[in-house]
Formats: sequence, C-alpha cells, structure tokens
Amino acid sequence: MTDKDNSLMTSLYRVFSKEIRLSDAHHFLCQTDKTKSRKQAREEFVQARVDLINWGINSGYDIKSLRKLAFLKMEELFNTHQFHKEVPTGISSHYEYAGNPIEHPLATIDRGFRWVDCTTNLSSLEPKDIANLILDVNDNAMNIFIQQIRRRLSILERPLTTARGDGKSYIYFNFNPKYAQMALTILRTYYNFCLAYKSKGTVGTPAQRLGIVKKQFHLKEIIYIQ
Repeated sequence: MTDKDNSLMTSLYRVFSKEIRLSDAHHFLCQTDKTKSRKQAREEFVQARVDLINWGINSGYDIKSLRKLAFLKMEELFNTHQFHKEVPTGISSHYEYAGNPIEHPLATIDRGFRWVDCTTNLSSLEPKDIANLILDVNDNAMNIFIQQIRRRLSILERPLTTARGDGKSYIYFNFNPKYAQMALTILRTYYNFCLAYKSKGTVGTPAQRLGIVKKQFHLKEIIYIQ
C-alpha cells in the first residue's frame, strides 16, 4: 500500500515483478485530502458511519458491526466494479489499469474519507476476497514512518513556535540536504529491518511482513555486514 508516488510504484513493480505477474502480490493506492482541517475530517468520519448504517438498514441487514457492513457493501460493489478494464487485441485480450478508485466506506477520524485503488490485476479474485483486501487498505504505515522521521531526526523536525507564539524558530533546521538524506537512509534501514512491532497477533519488521527477509536484524549486523 502506498500513495500515488511514481518512484515508489516503480520500485515495487521491479522488486516484486514475478509475484505481481503471478498475482501473488498486489499494489493498492490509498489517497486522502491532506488539506482538510481536523473538524472537516471528524465530520466526514461521523457522516461515513451514518451512511454505512443507513445502507445496512436499507439493504435489510440487522448488523451493528461497521466493519462487517463495510465488507458486505464492498462485496456487493465488486460484483460490478473493476479497477482494470479488458482491452481486446484482435484474437485475444488483456487487462489494463483503469484508474477507477472507490471511496472507502470506513472513514478515519483524523483524515476523513480516503480513496482506494489497485494498480495490479485482481480479476482472478472473487468479490468477497477483494472486499477483504480493501478493508485493510490504509496509510497508517506511511504515517507512522513520517512520525518516526519527525521524532528521531531533529534536523528534519517541524519548526518550533516561539514562546510568545508570534513566530517560528528553525534552530534545528539542517541547511545541508546531503546529511539529511544520509540520516534518512539510516533511519529507513533501521525502521524496515530492525524495528519490529505487533500487528494482527504477530511481531515482525516491515521487511519480514513483505517477505524480503526472514528475521529481524540488529544494527550491528547491518553495519558490519554479518
């Protein structure tokens, strides 16, 4: 899952080219409007809950779980909706990315509505399988990493507000982007290969979850190439 960053998308397609070709890996886009205020995001969050409950009532479902209702709504949607279009080529045909995103039925309290798309071919999956995948599409991992940058790299943190509140201080600002890039590379390596966290009952690093490596590394192993 990424946002619509061409450099990230190109890297993913190259690293997981075999898996994508065999439909063993899929790439989802998650996009939100970051210009919204907190108030707007919260209003969308509340509205999404109301819309989903009303959809369940109108569809005859006596279910209180919003996640279950979201699954049922998307399962119904994917009986007709496709992220790819079939293009005929004489005697055969192939699928092409259509740029046809959907609005996720579960809005978040801090970012409101989000749009979800898939750049890889899902034609081999049933609507219920696609609905299950879409349920877990979010930008939480990206936001967590951005927070790690702000907390761990003082040279890249936000400017500080002065005591009087009438100005900003850039006391930790790095004027040399070369060293900022070096620091960010170190943090990215540590975050992806060394920093494990628990999710859905399992503990592992981002690299382990993607299947790139089979173990959690320590910094010494990376520094000394062990």
